[in-house]
Amino acid sequence: MSRFRSRRRFLQLLGGASLGAAGCLGRDGGSSSPTTTTETTTTTAEPTTTSGPTSGPDERVTATPPGDPALSPSGTWPQYQFDGGNTGYNPDVSVPPVVEEYWRLNAGGSPVLDGERLYNLHGRGRDKSALVRRDPSTMAERSATTLVRYGINSPPVVAGDRVVVTTFIEAFCLAADGDEVLWRGPEMDGIHGPPAVGDGVAAVSGGGFDGVPTHLRAFELGDGTERWRYDLGSDAKGAPAVADGAVFVVTDDAVHAVDLATGERRFRVESRASEWTTPVATTEAAYLSTRDDELLVLAPTDGTELWRAPGSGTPVVADDVLHIAVGGETATLLRDDGKEVAARFHGVPHARARETILSSDEHGQLVAYDSVEERRLWIHQTPEVQVADVISQGVGTAVPLDGAVYVVAADGFHGLGPARN
Repeated sequence: MSRFRSRRRFLQLLGGASLGAAGCLGRDGGSSSPTTTTETTTTTAEPTTTSGPTSGPDERVTATPPGDPALSPSGTWPQYQFDGGNTGYNPDVSVPPVVEEYWRLNAGGSPVLDGERLYNLHGRGRDKSALVRRDPSTMAERSATTLVRYGINSPPVVAGDRVVVTTFIEAFCLAADGDEVLWRGPEMDGIHGPPAVGDGVAAVSGGGFDGVPTHLRAFELGDGTERWRYDLGSDAKGAPAVADGAVFVVTDDAVHAVDLATGERRFRVESRASEWTTPVATTEAAYLSTRDDELLVLAPTDGTELWRAPGSGTPVVADDVLHIAVGGETATLLRDDGKEVAARFHGVPHARARETILSSDEHGQLVAYDSVEERRLWIHQTPEVQVADVISQGVGTAVPLDGAVYVVAADGFHGLGPARN
């Protein structure tokens, strides 16, 4: 029986849960035609249970939505890592200073929200190729659209009245409020991550598949028209970032910046980064971690190196500081020069809401810290889970809102709300 306890394995699980594709390695014999479903009526049946796959313990959550009691969330989280730049920072929401678990469900993967609806993929034992629209307070299904049998990448992106998702070979744009496919992109085998949306454009990175040239494409959000294609030259499997009028993407040998309007190269800077790296970009800088556990910071205009510092994973970039994993802890650095300016927090960073940092460790603990007072607010423990002969544990996604925190962990989907006593 194997236990995934190492720091390296923890970081792999963290990236896979946040950015993982559902069934993307399987193909359906070349068929990629979507099948849309009718509006799904949510029932209030009692939660169900299922037996485990072996004679040993099976700790997977099998309770089905709706969750009870209901949360009262407000605010948005429209894209992977919150915005097109992947900053992971929403200054307009404040998580509760003390929380408790309201429910834990089999309710799918990493969520995005537009304030009225929550969008994600189906959970364990369900059709993972379906995009689901849910009630953010209980995770009850409002409708579901099945796209392709070989699965779609998680999470989707919500932009106004549209939601964009990518499969292993193409992009789909759907109506946010109903079961309708508005457009679908051309085939571009080897899409591993979600798109990035900004300035009315959806940027999709494709390649990293045998015999398929790796490239970046931009599509008009309105009608799916291809605006441009840019050849990357080597594998890129992380999510792109959109900021400062450009798309930033990391391959296994370089970081590229491409003009969002024209598709012309702004710069290409060689780097020792993994093809799974997701960059973070703002109007002041582009950030990426390298294989040497260094955070590399570049000028977004020409790729000039601004500074570098120890760090791994995807940083969370706030107003004047950023948070980055260093040796299993969260370090806080000045954005101007990389100087470390605060006490380190336990675990690696997921997201920040106003002054609260959310981090987690390989033992499944999610911790909230007040970044100003440098003190711990609360801890939420997620259990380990056994599937067949593998025991795993860890937090893949933490999404903060006013009045709620959503946690996608190895054991299920957790809804946290204000303590009620």
